[in-house]
Amino acid sequence: MKRSLRRMLRPAEKKAPPGVAYRGVEDGVHDSRDSFQVVFEGSASELYPCMKKQKKLRKHDDVNASPLHHAAEEGQVQLMELIVSDSTCEVLNVMDNYGNTPLHWAAVKNQAGSVKFLLSKGANPNLRNNSMMAPLHLAVQNGHNEVVKVLTEHRSTDTNLDGENGNTALIIACFQDNSEALQMLLNKGAKACKANKWGYFPIHQAAFSGAKKCMDIILKYGDEHGYSRQSHINFVSNGNVSPLHMAVQSGDLEMIKMCLDNGAQLELMESGKCTALHFAATQGATEIVKLMISSYSGSNDIINAVDGNQETLLHRASLFDHHELADYLISMGADINSTDSEGRSPLLLATASASWNIVNLLLSKGALVDIKDHLGRNFLHLTVQQPYGLKNVRPEFMQMQHIKELVMDEDNEGCTPLHYACRQGVPISVNNLLNFNVSIHSKSKDKKSPLHFAASYGRINTCQRLLQDMNDTRLLNEGDLHGMTPLHLAAKNGHDKVVQLLLKKGALFLSDHNGWTALHHASLGGYTQTMKVILDTNLKSTTDQRDEEGNTALHFAAREGHAKAVALLLSYDADIVLNKQHASFLHFAIHSKRKEVVLTAIRSKRWEECLKVFNHTSPCNKYPVMEMVEYLPECMKVLLDFCIIPSMKEKSCRDYHIEYNFRYLQWPLECTKQASAQGVTYEPLTTLNAMVQHNRIELLNHPVCKEYLLMKWLAYGFRAHILNLGSYCLGLLPMTFLVVNIKPGLAFNSTGIINETSDRSEVLDTKKSNYFSDNNNGVEWVIYTTSIIFVSPLFVGLPAHAQWQCGAVAIFLYWMNFLLYLQRFENCGIFIVMLQVIMKTLLRSTVAFIFLFLAFGLSFYVLLSIQDAFSSPLLSIMQTFSMMLGDVNYRDAFLEPFLRNELAYPVLSFMQLINFTIFVPIVLMNLLIGLAVGDIAEVQKHALLKRIAMQVELHTNLEKKLPLWFLRKVDQTSVVVYPNRPRCGKILHMFHFLFNTQEARQEIPNVDTSLEVEILKQKYRLKDLTSLLEKQHELIKLIIQKMEIISETEDEDNHSSFQDRYKKEQLEQRNSRWNSVLKAVRTKTQYP
Repeated sequence: MKRSLRRMLRPAEKKAPPGVAYRGVEDGVHDSRDSFQVVFEGSASELYPCMKKQKKLRKHDDVNASPLHHAAEEGQVQLMELIVSDSTCEVLNVMDNYGNTPLHWAAVKNQAGSVKFLLSKGANPNLRNNSMMAPLHLAVQNGHNEVVKVLTEHRSTDTNLDGENGNTALIIACFQDNSEALQMLLNKGAKACKANKWGYFPIHQAAFSGAKKCMDIILKYGDEHGYSRQSHINFVSNGNVSPLHMAVQSGDLEMIKMCLDNGAQLELMESGKCTALHFAATQGATEIVKLMISSYSGSNDIINAVDGNQETLLHRASLFDHHELADYLISMGADINSTDSEGRSPLLLATASASWNIVNLLLSKGALVDIKDHLGRNFLHLTVQQPYGLKNVRPEFMQMQHIKELVMDEDNEGCTPLHYACRQGVPISVNNLLNFNVSIHSKSKDKKSPLHFAASYGRINTCQRLLQDMNDTRLLNEGDLHGMTPLHLAAKNGHDKVVQLLLKKGALFLSDHNGWTALHHASLGGYTQTMKVILDTNLKSTTDQRDEEGNTALHFAAREGHAKAVALLLSYDADIVLNKQHASFLHFAIHSKRKEVVLTAIRSKRWEECLKVFNHTSPCNKYPVMEMVEYLPECMKVLLDFCIIPSMKEKSCRDYHIEYNFRYLQWPLECTKQASAQGVTYEPLTTLNAMVQHNRIELLNHPVCKEYLLMKWLAYGFRAHILNLGSYCLGLLPMTFLVVNIKPGLAFNSTGIINETSDRSEVLDTKKSNYFSDNNNGVEWVIYTTSIIFVSPLFVGLPAHAQWQCGAVAIFLYWMNFLLYLQRFENCGIFIVMLQVIMKTLLRSTVAFIFLFLAFGLSFYVLLSIQDAFSSPLLSIMQTFSMMLGDVNYRDAFLEPFLRNELAYPVLSFMQLINFTIFVPIVLMNLLIGLAVGDIAEVQKHALLKRIAMQVELHTNLEKKLPLWFLRKVDQTSVVVYPNRPRCGKILHMFHFLFNTQEARQEIPNVDTSLEVEILKQKYRLKDLTSLLEKQHELIKLIIQKMEIISETEDEDNHSSFQDRYKKEQLEQRNSRWNSVLKAVRTKTQYP
């Protein structure tokens, strides 16, 4: 019995016996390779034994093609019949990786026999591959008409099936000029009026491809089915494109003639309102234009037909310099002065497109030169902008009087052609215009002269030419509508060479209407080369100038973040002043968060001067150090890093020391006096308080801040706190002695703690309302009140139990408040803070579980009221609270009453006990533990800020009370620490071990990170390369000049961008071999 081929091609399901697995795999691969080889060779007698022998045969090859694909491709019908007979019908339509069926493979290889066999076995001819191509499409495309015939004769073939982009087989036949296939398709019912997705019909493709036979067949077919040739040849696509448009695009003159002979309309316009004539004119196809015009018999003026932009055929020809076509159109009556939608005549359009053949042709034909476009520009405005400018126009035309009159004509902005030539930097045009005696003093509507434009765009050669015959400096110092002179405009755009030229010619340092000088404009853009030119020319008259707001150039550079410009101004001793808003340049930089500017100021030699310039009364622009803490903490960290000065000795040496300077953390006495004189009061430790206020943990943890607080602590904080703690113990210890040694319940007449209230009354008089805002003070008043009641004499008449209850409250609060005193110390203070936070969390969560106590407590009261512990609701709730802590008392409360049969509701009681155990000891306690652990982690994260904030608050309050003479005596501006020596004696060292944490000092890393250093290196490398290229370029220009070679680049007057250059002093510091070469060439050029 025959074995199924489908089963054979599937991998074998049975496992090979042990020991022969490797051999089986090898045999299977070999058999698979043999089977495809047999298919290629076409031997059916060899394939069948191979199929019977094979155990593991691959189903597909590398492209997922089956043996049937290869058999169909090779035309092996017998093999195909054998494969199909041993398989299911699905094998006929199986697809490879590209979606091709065996029918596709046969159609591509022109295997008509294979196609006929596959169709007879039921293969689907309408399946499309991944490219949306059916077998019929591929056959037509490849010109395999025998296959086309077989496919079209099959009853299930869809001749109108859409292929790629909606193209049918009929459209593909026209595109490939396959007239035989086209005829077969039409005979089998293919639709000639079915378009693709762009709306193109078969006749469009025939016209574009130049398929004259196909065109004739389609037109004849249309005649036979009710479509006249004239209507058929004028079918339009989705974009209103006709076959004539398509024929013109292809440039096939015979096809165009065929379209015209069959009635194609020249007036038809596509969606852009262009006729076929416009297409031909754009291409410069003179013969096609002649053919279409000569064949036109209508009454419309097609020569001057306009498109959607109101452009005529002459406009299209002028745009691309098709002068032969333009000459023909003019001879046929084209209007040479017609204008498009932007007011441009063919002459203006040709000039703007540099179509000089058309320009000279139109001028010779008498085209009007005074026509202006919608911007008011005439022919001369556009000419001078082009390379070589007026040199492109014939000399005889430039001598015409009506062209000479255009040299002073203005556009809508009041600009003459000289303004345009100066703005574009075309020296030849400038020279030609000046030869016409054009006034260089002409102004535009915004009062700008040609020199303003040349200076603004950095046209150095143009500026030299304009200033060549200057008799006075009026042109140099004239301001525009905003009061800006050419020097202002050149400095604003960073053209240092132009600025240097203007200054040499006598330009003055004037201010514009806003009070800005040229230095203001240059600093606003950060043009350091331009600034250096200005500063080297006239220093004091520029650096101290202020605008209407009181801002100097230093303010502008800092606000825009130009660090190099700020460094340059500081190096030239620019005045550091306040503007009208009491802001210095440093305030501008800090408020704008210009980190590089602030770091530049910190590293400069004038940093101390920068700090002193501020107004004590200004609410917004405060002491710069305070501003840095708020806006730029990273810059403040850099400043603190500079306050650490390590010695030059080895770190392991005993004499190695580190100096910590505190000049930026405290106010000098002279500043305090100055502020007091102005009615401003600064609190002690103002900088540290600002750090606490803005949560600057990284700054508070800085070694300088730590040493500063340690200095304050050792100077007076430690002593003051010990005295405060000792005074508190004067009340705590006697109270503890009384509670321990006197039996409860007895009244007594002792007095001893009343004097504590005297100190509090004095504090109350001084602090007033602020005193009551502190919760600790309220606790202390409760302590003293209950203590007085506890030790009050008998004649007061209080019962003994009231006294002892007050005593219990007093002694409890006494020792709890004692913890708050200890939180000032580093080592134990953090744990007290953590205890407070956890208590707050517990109190916030009380609302969540208080209802659990009520629910279980009242429930136990109902079920177990016979027992003493649950005899009342209050006792039941208290017992429930005790059970929450683990005191369930299961044996006494549940088990023994149950065994004695005294439990009234045993089932419900045990169920309620289970519920209580799940909700309270398990869920609730774990929840509280989780909250506690989470809060501990959060507290540890911010413990540093809390601990240092308490220290800062302590020292601030103490300094407010201490006299000035004492602070002068104990305060220090810097300390020297010897890390390798003990800082105190053994007793004090032990005390610090108990109450203070000794943290290892961390080395302060370099301010510049490795990434910043690498970026800086790359920046300098790029600058070196730029300098080298600039010098080589200059050398090549000098060589060309020496060899008297005329180059097109000489006509260019390009400005040199400031980004491509850098500080001149950095260039001079680097020795280059090109310097000597350039010097030698210049010498030879000057002295030939």
